[in-house]
Amino acid sequence: MEHEEDLSRGVRRTRQALKTAFVDLILEKGYETVTIMDIAGRADYNRGTFYKHFVSKEDLLLDIHDDFLRNISELLLQPYEGMEQISAAGIYPSLLQLFQHIEQHKRDFLALSSAQRGKTSVELYDTLRRSMREDMHIEMEGSSSPLDYEILLSYQLSATVGVIDYWAESNFKYSAEYMAGQLMVLVNSRMDHIVFTRN
Repeated sequence: MEHEEDLSRGVRRTRQALKTAFVDLILEKGYETVTIMDIAGRADYNRGTFYKHFVSKEDLLLDIHDDFLRNISELLLQPYEGMEQISAAGIYPSLLQLFQHIEQHKRDFLALSSAQRGKTSVELYDTLRRSMREDMHIEMEGSSSPLDYEILLSYQLSATVGVIDYWAESNFKYSAEYMAGQLMVLVNSRMDHIVFTRN
């Protein structure tokens, strides 16, 4: 029994080493140019070991991708277990979890974004939208002009993913706490007026 546990821990360690090597190589020289020999060599294994765990580099990329997106829906709901509803200001713990998840996996996010040419942001948007549709519902303050819920959702999610994309482009120069706080202020603020800057 102990041997089985060691084996699965060993398998996990090998797979993780191959993933880390692949992510590093994508960030160094781009997805297209990375070979299986490169990945195995960087992780200190041979090609045979690579093929024991993954069919191809596309298979390995998919594994990194699935890992990254897998827990997002759970993360959004985790802070509110057993609660019926929260105020709009109470969404901060959920946003913080999302930003912390991305911060912890920032190299994976950057590598995926690079390899998938922006598709990762679209898939993040879809994952968040699915969760917002299935697991929660935003109630708006009484307003004279009624809001279409799908447009509202699209606006909120585009803002969230846009802010995450900006954070990645800035090479994660701010903390997850700061980013979640900034997004909270944005989502709960109303614009006053726009000044034109003419040179």
